[in-house]
Amino acid sequence: MKRLHCLLLALLTALPLVACGAEPAEKETADTPETVVDETAAETETETETEEETMPPLSVPADLDYGGYEAHIYSFQHSGYHWEHVAEELTGEVLNDAIYNRNLATSDLLNVKITAVINKWDNDNFRYMVRTSAMSGSDEYDIYTGNTYNSTYLSANGYYYDVTKMPYIDPLNSPWWNKSAYEELSIGDKAFLLMGDICASNYSLEAVFFNKELITNNDLENPYTMVYEDRWLLDNMIEMTKDFYQDLNGNGVRDVESGDVYGIYGASHSVCNMAYYYLKIVEKTEDNYIKVNFGSERNEEILTKLKDWFTASDGFLYEPDGWTDYVQFAEYENCVFVMQSLQRCVALRDYDLDYGIVPIPKYDELQEDFTAVGTGLVVSFPVSATDIERSAAIADTLSYYGRLYVLPAYVDNTLMYKGTRDEDAAKMIEIILDSVFYDFGKEYSSFTGWSCAMLDFQRTNQGFASFYEARNQSADKELYDVADKILALEQ
Repeated sequence: MKRLHCLLLALLTALPLVACGAEPAEKETADTPETVVDETAAETETETETEEETMPPLSVPADLDYGGYEAHIYSFQHSGYHWEHVAEELTGEVLNDAIYNRNLATSDLLNVKITAVINKWDNDNFRYMVRTSAMSGSDEYDIYTGNTYNSTYLSANGYYYDVTKMPYIDPLNSPWWNKSAYEELSIGDKAFLLMGDICASNYSLEAVFFNKELITNNDLENPYTMVYEDRWLLDNMIEMTKDFYQDLNGNGVRDVESGDVYGIYGASHSVCNMAYYYLKIVEKTEDNYIKVNFGSERNEEILTKLKDWFTASDGFLYEPDGWTDYVQFAEYENCVFVMQSLQRCVALRDYDLDYGIVPIPKYDELQEDFTAVGTGLVVSFPVSATDIERSAAIADTLSYYGRLYVLPAYVDNTLMYKGTRDEDAAKMIEIILDSVFYDFGKEYSSFTGWSCAMLDFQRTNQGFASFYEARNQSADKELYDVADKILALEQ
């Protein structure tokens, strides 16, 4: 957390000077101009110098020169992801300009041109493209960024380059790469996937949003205080919400849109992810193999507790299907709490709502640190790449400058709230961004495996024991099979 502390303090004081505006345009990267006039350069320089003091130096040699080579990044088009590689020009919008400056700094250092190819969001299309490129020996693309669902499948089938054999990239010692993703998604001495600051979608982590007015008016304890005093625990959040139901219009009906107020709102596809903040599907052995442990007593306790809270509490406005929207929280203002991505802060600016942000609570007093389940796009490299050293240099440099430019811009963009800053929220975001972790069992499971178990468990009348017994052999086997498959790959 220390590496973000000074950065966030700088952001708190710099906000009035930083421009903000519309969402970035969805375009491919244009030629980099020779000169750039950036009105925010002074404060950007101050912020990045502060962050640079806490970071190790970039391992890519300063004298590398790739002679104007045009590097191609292949990625998805998605409402949350399409902008993270693309910025044609400075617009005054803080996140767009940060991405532009990241690409410019990389281009200047390595003498390359960064071009992003943003294809449609289509899992089958992405898999087909990567597979056919590998089989044909194509080196059309230097870097891939895709979702974990596709990336884990493709890595296990040998279509990606082993990053342990690549120069420059050092996820264990470079804070611009996520150490947990590198370690947890690897098997033995093989690793094919990275997550880091090259992809800003990795900052779109989940948090608990709370309505400050409802907290105050109902004499509920301030969640910020609970975090600072290390009392922001799951049981405490459940206690605050499970019986919190107010039939304000007196019609005797649990109204969904207005008239009633609930402790918390959530839809099944979203809230099921909360289980993965606490349970551990896979434990790693000393030789970096896996031991599947979904049926543990602790996991049974976690899933049963969450299911009861979601589906059997008066204070939980639970939708049995779909994804949690921000409308209940922001437009109807009929819930004290909601779990949402930090990305929702942009949409919440349109509402006259005084809200706070805290991490997903710890499970109990024994949990030392908060956790944040990793999201966003995964970085990988074509197994058919003809110059893997160049690909590594470009990726590491983009991620390094992403840490310096894009991370503070994302935090800045997230914290914008009616022209003011919530200093407590800034500290909470610092905690969330420093708590990201991954689980091999979640990321390598299919939709019929353990990665969707909480969603399925919510919908069944079975107790945990019978639920587990019905699927443990196939779900466990799936993970052991994919681990063995990765170990058998040769490059």
